[in-house]
Amino acid sequence: MTPSGGTIFWTTVTFIILLLILGKFAWRPILAMLDERESRIRESLELAEKARIASQKTLAEQDQILDAARKEAQDILAKSRKTADVTKDEIIKKASSEAEALITKARREIEMSRDKAIEEIRDLAVELSMNATAKLVGKSLDEKDHQALIDDSLHKLGELN
Repeated sequence: MTPSGGTIFWTTVTFIILLLILGKFAWRPILAMLDERESRIRESLELAEKARIASQKTLAEQDQILDAARKEAQDILAKSRKTADVTKDEIIKKASSEAEALITKARREIEMSRDKAIEEIRDLAVELSMNATAKLVGKSLDEKDHQALIDDSLHKLGELN
């Protein structure tokens, strides 16, 4: 069973017409949509990288503050050792308590800064998620839909970690 020349001709013509129609009406819009999506993903990754760098910088600054507090506590202890024998014990106790207070204060400040940075990153992620969802879905979601999407994303993010 061999195909006839007419069948081959009309099959070829139909294929070429279909290829031209798809090239004009389907391929270009699909490629444009993929390029736009790639651009949005790249922008999101750049924003996430900037946020990561900012959080690392904040953590480095917090470590410097903690090191400075420790160094200050050590200086207080060194100075107290050089004082008179009579008041030596009292000064050492006082310096130790001040050092602990500074370290505790520095830790609280570090934790507050870290929590604030994490909260800002979460807020940014939520905002980006809502914007991306609105663009992908093509409509605005109500508050209940936004909250459900956010909760689901945070749950999935927690599972990844």
